Amino acid sequence: MGLQIIKQTETQYNPVFLAVLEDIQGGVTIGTTRIPTTTKFLHPGTPLAASASSVGLYNIVKTAALKRTLGTSACVTIYVYSSSLPNSRGQEFKAGEYIMIDGMGSAATIASITIGAKTSGVGTDIIYLTAAGGGLNSTAVTGTKILEASAAATSGAASAFDADCLLQDAVRVRLESGYTLQNITASAVVRGTVDESILPYYAPSEGVKTPLTARIRFA
Repeated sequence: MGLQIIKQTETQYNPVFLAVLEDIQGGVTIGTTRIPTTTKFLHPGTPLAASASSVGLYNIVKTAALKRTLGTSACVTIYVYSSSLPNSRGQEFKAGEYIMIDGMGSAATIASITIGAKTSGVGTDIIYLTAAGGGLNSTAVTGTKILEASAAATSGAASAFDADCLLQDAVRVRLESGYTLQNITASAVVRGTVDESILPYYAPSEGVKTPLTARIRFA
């Protein structure tokens, strides 16, 4: 009997995706001006939102989770989980942006952020809010999801971006020298199933889960 060689091919996706049913043909262009200077890569599962002003440009949807319960009615300092590990929960906020509790109507302005030391790639970041922003006026508990807001509103605050898709593969956004890359083209998933436990960022209902529910299943 002669030697029989069988060639098989398959498409492999990052474990974040349990199933990929549809992606965006031709990929998307990711805007990098809103990404902190400490960030070198964006990881699979990062939520992206189409820009309202630039066709084809996508912004990252910024989220995090509280690491300590807010014990005052108007907090000006909050602690959030952070990570430098792929597919571990981190945050990409910058000073000057607005932040809000998922599902609640108030938001505040970020004055500054202290990046905490990491142990095995995981740590705590401290976000300082401006007193003039009104605080978050909430007693949200540990693990509550937060996200970027469109304005520092004391009532009726809304998410800054609503996710349209999820990044499919890891992409480099900044060189080790600190140089920021521009016009980054990447593949993005619009329909499929994800393992929420290993998403690189938290998925709050506002801004992420709700706008994607009809197309992405969070397992």
